[in-house]
Amino acid sequence: MDAVRSMLFTPGDRPDLIAKASRSSADAVIVDLEDAVATSAKDQARSNLASLPESSIPFFVRVNGFETGLLWEDTGAAVHAGVAGVILPKAEDRKVMLKLCGALSALETAAGQSEGSIALIPMIETAVGVQNAYEILDGCPRAEAVMFGSGEQGDLVADLGVQWEPTGTGLHYSRSRVLLAARAAGVPHPIDGVFMNFGDSEALHTESKLARRMGYVAKLAIHPAQVGIINEVFTPTPEEVAHHRAILEMFEKAEAEGTASIGADGKMIDYAVVRTARSLLARAAITQRGT
Repeated sequence: MDAVRSMLFTPGDRPDLIAKASRSSADAVIVDLEDAVATSAKDQARSNLASLPESSIPFFVRVNGFETGLLWEDTGAAVHAGVAGVILPKAEDRKVMLKLCGALSALETAAGQSEGSIALIPMIETAVGVQNAYEILDGCPRAEAVMFGSGEQGDLVADLGVQWEPTGTGLHYSRSRVLLAARAAGVPHPIDGVFMNFGDSEALHTESKLARRMGYVAKLAIHPAQVGIINEVFTPTPEEVAHHRAILEMFEKAEAEGTASIGADGKMIDYAVVRTARSLLARAAITQRGT
């Protein structure tokens, strides 16, 4: 899975909106077969995957959960459509995650695709999911990302009984715990959840900045108007890139001369600092595709 800053949800039963989303400035489009689609339209939404529009940005599919009985049909259709990844909602159970991981391998083989080419992304959006986050992520190499369910009217807010606010106080522990689980499991793309009020750009900016400061690398969008703000926040600025490039150049010069710790601007630079610099520069190289 390539690095992203923004992923835009669109209902699977609306081909017109899928096409519009594919022309947006989002880094990826999520075709939703779950919450955005009425029960009566589930079959049609799944069928629409066979005619996704040509696009330079990747498609992902949010399937229906295990308990609905629709998971396996949804997953088969997603693989057949050649999407970049499958998103498992309300992930709570490691066993379901591993079964889906194995099923994707079998489906890839049947479709003549390279094994492991399709990412599997769990959405952690319940109290049980937060509690089990590391177990859900560990042991499935195709779990290249995780999504944190931070939505104002979402299941996690309801489960916890917290008061939601864009400054994130009520969800701070849960957001941190999912981030920690992702990093401990070696998941490179922790992604923050949706911001429900697409008319409040200031609050979206606040929550996006919070998520980035906490270590998240991208955020979900529910409306094209949100994408520009999200991309701006999660794209390293020219000043950040210049600063970290200078750090890396100074350290590499010192290292070549036999020193592994140097001082610059009154601060020590060692391998941990350099690791951060390299990470930011790598992400900038991939995600600096405009705002």
